[in-house]
Amino acid sequence: MFVYPLPAALFFMILMLVWSSSTTYISGRIVHVCVSSRKLSNLYCLSATTQPNAEFHLPFTNSTSQEFLEKEIPVLEEKLEKDSGFSIPVSEDISVNRNLQGDSNDVVQNPTPLLEKRVTNDEVEVMSDLKDDTKEVPDVAVDNPPSILEKEVRSDVAEVMHDLKGDSKEVSHDVNLENPNPLNDTIEEIKKARKEVEEQLRVHRSWITNQNQNQNPNQCEGRGIYVYELPPKFNKELATDCHNMVPWVDMCKYFSNNALGEPIPELGNRWFRTHQYSLELIFHSRVLNHPCRVYDENQAKLFYVPYYGGLDILRWHFKNVSSEIKDSLSLELLNWLEMQKPWDKNLGKDHFFVLGKISWDFRRKEHTKWGTRFLELEEMQNPIKLMIERQPWEINDIGIPHPTHFHPQSDADIRSWQRTIISSNRRSLVSFAGAARPGALDNIRSILIDQCTSTTEEHCKFFDCKSGLCDEPKSLIGLFTESEFCLQPPGDSPTRKSVFDSLVSGCIPVVFDPFTAYYQYPWHLPEDHEKYSVFVDQEEVREMKVNVVERLMKVTLKERDDMRRYIVYELMPRLVYGDPNAKFELFQDAFSITINNLIERVKGLNLE
Repeated sequence: MFVYPLPAALFFMILMLVWSSSTTYISGRIVHVCVSSRKLSNLYCLSATTQPNAEFHLPFTNSTSQEFLEKEIPVLEEKLEKDSGFSIPVSEDISVNRNLQGDSNDVVQNPTPLLEKRVTNDEVEVMSDLKDDTKEVPDVAVDNPPSILEKEVRSDVAEVMHDLKGDSKEVSHDVNLENPNPLNDTIEEIKKARKEVEEQLRVHRSWITNQNQNQNPNQCEGRGIYVYELPPKFNKELATDCHNMVPWVDMCKYFSNNALGEPIPELGNRWFRTHQYSLELIFHSRVLNHPCRVYDENQAKLFYVPYYGGLDILRWHFKNVSSEIKDSLSLELLNWLEMQKPWDKNLGKDHFFVLGKISWDFRRKEHTKWGTRFLELEEMQNPIKLMIERQPWEINDIGIPHPTHFHPQSDADIRSWQRTIISSNRRSLVSFAGAARPGALDNIRSILIDQCTSTTEEHCKFFDCKSGLCDEPKSLIGLFTESEFCLQPPGDSPTRKSVFDSLVSGCIPVVFDPFTAYYQYPWHLPEDHEKYSVFVDQEEVREMKVNVVERLMKVTLKERDDMRRYIVYELMPRLVYGDPNAKFELFQDAFSITINNLIERVKGLNLE
């Protein structure tokens, strides 16, 4: 009687062992156990945060008008009544106002932790169907996911209504029964949030300097850059652990060649398989060779802390460890810095960090386990943090370009590529490289794919990243160099590496959310976004009010040529990172612009 159940128990234990040691999720009626099938060599597939498809944006155009909100308010109230069983007016406390704590004048200094819950598996099928399906099992990075109402700050009442649809139990916690007229409050919060972001971007642009340090390397007086020699565990040892960072992909091939990756001779001698999370290593190599680098801290104006925080996060992604372990190295770093005289002198105001992942990965909240609390710590409020995606309401977060595959070494390399892309035969009017988000009802990708595939390839060409087409830089850059316009809808976070791949290829990006580019990169992209991009409000796409391909057909040939010439001759050199030995006289690359503006910012602080 006791021996008989043993085989079944043994089988159950083996099954649980396999289940716990692999990435498992359910999509529709299919159970996926992802051990070797997830294409983690894909540039878009390494996870960034906990919740997939958490999308954030505020209206950039005037599409979210008073008239629109007045139309949607009754619909929302009807939904609330249906889902909750009682009739109530909609309150501004729903989502938009949820985390505005403390001083009422501090409008959006602490917005909801919407973007921290993102997985940047931007083009891969993993977890794409998890949302709104209680039967489905989250990825290993998702633990105790928050309610829908806690996910996002919404830009209009229609989106609030959509989020409430699947979680009526949360209504009583978020609805202010005493507010009879939330419409004006909602609109006011949107205006304040937009104003706050735009004011910060103006401050960032005020630090821009026209001085070209490349042309005269002797102009380093008062511009010294000191690079901390950190204990290896904070950078070098993290990089050398690349074999074990991701269980089924050897990341070391991406960190070779000063983190530029393996060469791609088919594209040219300055093209490499660069990973999008290699920014920390690339930047470190360039700073070490900067002509204004000093070895005496007393001669320095600017202090660089080469901590590879993004790799620190990445190494724990597929391991079941506590939050204390995830935070341990960053806390050790701060303890080490507090013993350094330059840090203590100005409390870190003249220091900067380069973090190769999005800001939300470093802003973990209590209800999540993904990422660290590094940027939430009090000690980290003064330094500048350079990241591929900034937190829009943090003045010391600065967005800088994603690394692309092109790393020129000289002016001649840039000139050669300019000639190539300006004369490229643009066979397709529009292209889109990406994957659908069938589990995210508010994501516009499926609509764009339908619009693209319902016409000819001459009008729109679609690369389905689920098929692996996006894994090959040669294919991806080939698509972009043969397209007039490249669609850039948000993925699991607003920004996309693909925006920079398209710009480097001379393809005009079509942007649907201002946080994808316009509110992110004040030092590298101009304030006038019409010079280099086309904006289409994603609300119009979501509501089927516009066919994007048809709208782009109406852009005149002259308008296209003007934008492309600006992209090729003005923007492209500013968006690429030269290799560690790069020498430019005519151009400033993304690294040079960043360093020069950092020095200008520190000079304006009038520190001791």
